[in-house]
Amino acid sequence: MKRTIICTVCPNGCAIEAEYTSREDLKLTGYSCKRGITYATDECFAPKRTFTSSMRITGASRRMMPVRTDAPVPKELLMDCGAATREMTLEAPMKSHQVLQENFLGSGANLIAAMTLEREA
Repeated sequence: MKRTIICTVCPNGCAIEAEYTSREDLKLTGYSCKRGITYATDECFAPKRTFTSSMRITGASRRMMPVRTDAPVPKELLMDCGAATREMTLEAPMKSHQVLQENFLGSGANLIAAMTLEREA
C-alpha cells in the first residue's frame, strides 16, 4: 500500500510518503523530524485522535460544557466515546482541565473539562 500522510505533530506539516505491506516493511520519506516517523507509523497501523465533545451540565449559566481527552485515543473508540458522553451529565462548578473520568473507556486517556464554569446561584 502507498499513501501520503500529512503530519500534524508540529507546524511543518510534512507530507510523508508511506509505502508498506506490513509494519516490518514500512518505508517512510518526506518527514523532517523523528516525531513524524512515530506519527506516520501510528497513522498507518493504529490511528489515534483527541476526542472532543460537549456534555450536559446543571447548575451553570450554560447548558453544555466542552470536554476532551488529555491524550489521543484509538480512532475505533471515538463513536463509543461519543455515546458515553451523551449518557453523562456534569454538575457545576467545573474547572478547566478537571479530570471527569480517568482512563476513559480504557483508552489510557482522561476525559477532562475544557473550560471553567462557576456554579450559578
